[in-house]
Amino acid sequence: MRRRSHHHWRYATAATAATVAIALTAGCGSDSDSGNSSGDDGPSAADAAQQRLADNPALADLVAAAQEEGALSLNWGLHGQGALDSLVDAFQEAYGLDLDVTLTPDQNMPGNTAKLIQEHNAGSPSSTDALLGNPELIRNAAQAGALAETDWAAVAPWTEGLASGDDMALSLLDQIPGFTYNTTLIGEDEVPRTAADVLEMDQAIASTPYAAQFNVLGAEEAMGADGVRDYLRAFEPEGYFGCGELNRVASGEFAALWISCGKNLADVVAEEGAPLETAVLTDAASVSSWYMGIPENAQHPAAATLFATWLVTPEAQELLYEHEFADNRLVEGSRTAQEIAEYEADGVTFTEVDYQFTALRHI
Repeated sequence: MRRRSHHHWRYATAATAATVAIALTAGCGSDSDSGNSSGDDGPSAADAAQQRLADNPALADLVAAAQEEGALSLNWGLHGQGALDSLVDAFQEAYGLDLDVTLTPDQNMPGNTAKLIQEHNAGSPSSTDALLGNPELIRNAAQAGALAETDWAAVAPWTEGLASGDDMALSLLDQIPGFTYNTTLIGEDEVPRTAADVLEMDQAIASTPYAAQFNVLGAEEAMGADGVRDYLRAFEPEGYFGCGELNRVASGEFAALWISCGKNLADVVAEEGAPLETAVLTDAASVSSWYMGIPENAQHPAAATLFATWLVTPEAQELLYEHEFADNRLVEGSRTAQEIAEYEADGVTFTEVDYQFTALRHI
């Protein structure tokens, strides 16, 4: 039987909508104000929020409930410097909020998921108001009963098509895993084009201790189960480290990381001057989604839901890409979608690793 949590903000009134609209109007500034997170030619974040609130009492109710909760706690780890701070500031300004926000920059998604499930099983309040994770982790939390089913589109119609089929999660961004390498150690003519090419390289190639993305290569549309087992027997990494430790490639300790969790992670480090690039191999390409879910025992569910839905607005996605070099390929104007199209034009075929992919394959 499907479970639906009954959140306390669902008491829409005309007075609530009017109050929120007045507050947002008071907070709107000119395009030169810091609230304009959509670029010089677009509306300010507050203007865009006000437009979405028009004739949407459910969203107005959610804004009022979030303000009443007064706080938001997130155990999230983004990679771009100042990314989460910038997003939270823009979110608060968009809706005229004054929340006490606690940010714990934790990139250990498996650890965060396990902690949330333990908190749920113990009947304790969750330490994060929203869980951020890959499809496998989010699905594990949902199956454990630790996430609340949320009717995302009811309060945020622009999220249509972005939620998991069971409404347990909302997609935030998409990463393109690949072969991340040090450009001073691997020349342009040495960069592999296929997974088999990696096996022929003499340089020190590292991998992740959790074999990131290799399970995807076991899908029928990729190498298949037997093919990936044969490949892993032939692939002998020189060392292991996590996807967030690309400084070990940038420093020259290793020449490359295969498979990296996403080219955007290398792009973030390269923006600071590191000699890193990522090759997307023609026969081992995937697009991996990150999702957001609201814990069943979240302490501030309204604020978390409002934040999650705002993060997939065009202006929030633009700000996200500025810091993270990744966004949601399904949102209009996505630059990640443009990158994927360019790779496909060069003959790359992608496996889409989303919530449905994980559910169908019981990963």
